[in-house]
Amino acid sequence: MKISRVRYYLGLVLILLGSSFIAPAIVSLIYMEDFTIDYLITAFIIALLGFLLWRNSVREEISYADSLYIAVVSFLLPALANTLVMIVNGFDPWDSLFESVSGITTTGLSMFTTEELPKTIIFVRAWLQWIGGVGIVIMTIGFLLKPGTVAYQLFATHLRKEAYMPSVKIIARAVLGLYGVLTLMAFITYKLSGLDFYDAIVYALTTTSTGGFTATNIFPKAIIWPAIIFMFLSAQSFTRYYLIIRFRKLSYLLKSIQIRSFIILNIIGFILFYLALSWSCMMVSYTDTLFNTLSALSTTGYATIDMTSLPDSGKYILIILMLVGAGMGSTGGGIKQYRLIILFKELHRRLRKAYSPPEQVEVVKIEDKPINDEEIYSHLLVINLYIIALIISLIIFLLSGYEFMDSLFNISSALGTVGLQTSLLNNSIEWYLKLVISIDMFLGRLEVVTVMAIISHMIDKLRG
Repeated sequence: MKISRVRYYLGLVLILLGSSFIAPAIVSLIYMEDFTIDYLITAFIIALLGFLLWRNSVREEISYADSLYIAVVSFLLPALANTLVMIVNGFDPWDSLFESVSGITTTGLSMFTTEELPKTIIFVRAWLQWIGGVGIVIMTIGFLLKPGTVAYQLFATHLRKEAYMPSVKIIARAVLGLYGVLTLMAFITYKLSGLDFYDAIVYALTTTSTGGFTATNIFPKAIIWPAIIFMFLSAQSFTRYYLIIRFRKLSYLLKSIQIRSFIILNIIGFILFYLALSWSCMMVSYTDTLFNTLSALSTTGYATIDMTSLPDSGKYILIILMLVGAGMGSTGGGIKQYRLIILFKELHRRLRKAYSPPEQVEVVKIEDKPINDEEIYSHLLVINLYIIALIISLIIFLLSGYEFMDSLFNISSALGTVGLQTSLLNNSIEWYLKLVISIDMFLGRLEVVTVMAIISHMIDKLRG
């Protein structure tokens, strides 16, 4: 990566990031807390740095590797900036990093109960999740970049472009519009359901981003069914919604193999989870069962059940749902429905080849579109890297003396950017385990292969 080549685009990203920190400053001012100046200074420094980079640069075409660097910075910088603000205000450095990374990666794991946190910090965690949900890079494409190769490269680091689509700039703006409308709908629904203004905002931000941070320790019963609806909607491809609206064809929704897969997997998860709890004599309503399985699969991370008290069979089911995750092109995390479909279709192709004539060509198709081998292998690589990251993290926890099941559960939640957690995760665990989980959240959001590609690129540069 050449700094001179990415300065223009990095500057635009930083300007938007800096501007975003004005929101928590306003919240701090409203609730008369001591964070206003800190967030205003943070906003000014980041925006000024972005302006200086943008002003003294020339707009050039960038490579895909360059776009990956920009994507990483767009997630890493706000997390580090918020970490510094929390440290200045007396929070433990590792807890501050953990909360900030959990926010921008839309995970929702936390070292604190909401009663322990000021209103501003509760809001900024939700705000970071909302920004991280659609991605600051998508905002940059939608409002600041001109159409072209650069916009496409950056778009590819966040969303999957489907067929029958115009320029990525138009798609980016459409996605942002849909994201905003969905958030507004969630806010209005939650407010009408009885939440106060502040709580409705926090829950709306964290539902549509599939983030899962809450404004209260106990999830409000009044919004359980509205949250179920918005969790489901937020876990599907926003680019697919664009197609439905553009062509005015609901059939695009019904044709989506990702949506069908999501529904089927959630039904299976619902049945198995309910049976697992029933066999363990843990009485849970159908509503709570549906809510928690959908929360795991959509990677939102809301909970109406104490995860620590779950039987191991119930935890295993949620682990599978958390690792699979939402649809590609959504705000959700996990391996993604699309990759699960690729995996099973490739497995089916391999089995067919075993008894088919040698000259017969087997092609993997998704929604009647042929998928080339290179794309298949790239998706399978992501799955393998997720598993490797999971195993490495699990070994570190086990060597530190922690129990297998709870360690696996929390690591899976971090890699899937979910946020469901057991009592194992608290601010008394070792600092290096907080760092491991923070790295897992970061890997899960940016996807392991993105980070590995950057590390590989940096090593190649160092070798000359």
